[in-house]
Amino acid sequence: MEDKDTYPKPDKKNPNFNEPPNEKTRSLTTTIDSLSAELEEVKRSLQKRKNENTTLKILVYTGLLVLLVGFLYSNSVLQRAHMRSLEKNIISLEQRLSYDIGQIEMALEQDIQEGRELKLIEGANIFTVLKRMDYAISKLEPKKEKIVLLVNQVRLNTTEFSQLLKNQPESSKLK
Repeated sequence: MEDKDTYPKPDKKNPNFNEPPNEKTRSLTTTIDSLSAELEEVKRSLQKRKNENTTLKILVYTGLLVLLVGFLYSNSVLQRAHMRSLEKNIISLEQRLSYDIGQIEMALEQDIQEGRELKLIEGANIFTVLKRMDYAISKLEPKKEKIVLLVNQVRLNTTEFSQLLKNQPESSKLK
């Protein structure tokens, strides 16, 4: 019967109930120490993961920044190269157009000086062509003021050109 007084009754919740109090304390202390060690290990592991995640974020953002800078640099280089190419093409076209216009002017001047009848379209002379052009332009009904100004300028130039051509043979005859 003394056993019953010295030791409390077994409880289903505490499996170490039958052990003496020092053993229980030691067992609980060991369990608490192991749990504490495990918690410390988990804490260190979480801290390590947090540092790794921070490092990975830094690497990812650095990589994105490098890609962005590389893209912007290559884009600007390509734009400059494209602009240079366009400028060269424009200069080439201007030179070609200038050469062609010069050749046409020389041929026209030569034909006028030689007194040849200028035949341009299906046997029509230059005056017929200019009259047709003036008639076609007069039928235009432009809506913008800039176009009206250009049409009037073309008509004025046509009239002046016709006058020059008409006066050219007279001045040749006088010489």
